[in-house]
Amino acid sequence: MSTESTQRPLAIPLEALRSVQRANELYEAAFHPSAPGWRRRLKGAWTVVGLGALVWLAWRGTFASPYWTVLRAVVLVEAVGYAYHRFFQHVGWFTRKGQVFRRNQRYHWLHHMVIYPIGRFYRRPVAYISSEGGLGLSWAVPALATIGLALATHGFNWMTGLFVGAIAAYAYFVIDDVHERFHLVKHSCQGLRYFRWLEDIHVLHHWDQRTNFTIVHPAMDWLFGTYLAPRTHRRELAMALEDNELTVSDLINWRYLLVEAAPAEYAAFISEAKRHPRSLRKIGHLMEILSRRLDLRPGDVLAKTLQTRARELLALVNPA
Repeated sequence: MSTESTQRPLAIPLEALRSVQRANELYEAAFHPSAPGWRRRLKGAWTVVGLGALVWLAWRGTFASPYWTVLRAVVLVEAVGYAYHRFFQHVGWFTRKGQVFRRNQRYHWLHHMVIYPIGRFYRRPVAYISSEGGLGLSWAVPALATIGLALATHGFNWMTGLFVGAIAAYAYFVIDDVHERFHLVKHSCQGLRYFRWLEDIHVLHHWDQRTNFTIVHPAMDWLFGTYLAPRTHRRELAMALEDNELTVSDLINWRYLLVEAAPAEYAAFISEAKRHPRSLRKIGHLMEILSRRLDLRPGDVLAKTLQTRARELLALVNPA
């Protein structure tokens, strides 16, 4: 099952920003879903039911076999990790409603937009940099809660220990390790064809953060319609080391910051922007996109609001 975003551009190069048509295509891709409402609702219902069923199958009953116990742990981590990454770490209903989820979103935003943005800084020749610093509580707390609930539900015995041990090992030594390698220039897996495929999938997640949420295998993205295939997005992958593009994810994140963020979040970003000035390198590109959008649709209220707020932000970060 493919995502609707495959028919729309994920990014446009700097030289194309002055094209009203190209700029409008990217704006539409970010803010106006092309699929009809009934299809989006059906897809949402399938995601809720499907993820719930996977978690139930992985959790229910007794642990009869060590092999099946480990497999159930892997399925549980994949399903819960997909849901957590998609709905609690990126802009969405939950992050708009709950401050605790906004905290997770803020740290993940830093990962995408400041520390490892698309371009030259997507991969670094140094050890992986955590946006939280030290132990990543945004992942550690849900993991510990899951393990504690498993022990409370299934009792203290060696099969339950195997189950929670497999959860911890798969999440930390496989998923976390693979993700860190995505952002390193040199590592021991870079020659593996399978790893390069996974790496391309993750690059596309940074292009469009509504897609490709899984790390080790895109099974959940296939199931729930959020998969972007590297073979059909070679152009974006070829542009991945450039700094002269504006992506769908950029527009989504700028909209959140400029229109929806709480005052404390806005102030925190200004502080971060002064420490990491490259995080503002695309604000000029955003202004170009909005200018072209308003050339085509002068009455677009969102575009006008974003343009005004972007100017205010520039004045705060770089006062005259």
